[in-house]
Amino acid sequence: MSEPSYAQFSEKLNISQRPILGIRMPHLTALAKELAKKEGSSFLEDFLLYPSVCYDEVILAYKVFGFLKLDLMTNTNYLQQLLAYNDSWATNDCLCSSFTSPKKKQEEYWTLIKSYLTSPNPWDIRFATITMMNSYLSDEYTPFVLQLLKGVHSNHYYVNMGLAWTFATAVAKQRDLTFPYLEKGVLNEVVRKKAIQKCIESYRVSDEDKALLRSMR
Repeated sequence: MSEPSYAQFSEKLNISQRPILGIRMPHLTALAKELAKKEGSSFLEDFLLYPSVCYDEVILAYKVFGFLKLDLMTNTNYLQQLLAYNDSWATNDCLCSSFTSPKKKQEEYWTLIKSYLTSPNPWDIRFATITMMNSYLSDEYTPFVLQLLKGVHSNHYYVNMGLAWTFATAVAKQRDLTFPYLEKGVLNEVVRKKAIQKCIESYRVSDEDKALLRSMR
């Protein structure tokens, strides 16, 4: 399934420092569904024993993980092991999109997810940030999410871009709660300005709010 030309294209996008085979996402998704059905969690057990894996295999494992129906303890155990392979914006966002359990069990996963915000690993921080964006911008959790993310300070480009993405999404979903955070002096300026830019580019933010955000720059 690998395509050398697609691998070269992917390398230019800086999706991973691991070897890249160049397998397109629809093929990986179809294979992951098949493996999840036929092999279940035994596939993940085998994957975790590999001495060396390429980018495409990491994405495959993350997708298989997302298709499995696991209890809380097993799910958490696999997540913690799979996070060790998270080393780029592409692996991070694939894992976050695959890890849908917190959407249905917010309270059960909340303590675990927020704990990664204090990790020394910037990819753990981005994982927690994007997971909060995907699963916790609800009426109940948004105030906690915004306050926690306000306290994240990093020089890591992809951490700051993840924070900006989350604040921009929060504007679309929880406008009144989020707008005060985009005032000057509340967030890191890099995060604040990028969040405003993302809002202005979003089809989910009204023209009136876009005009207001431009004035807040």
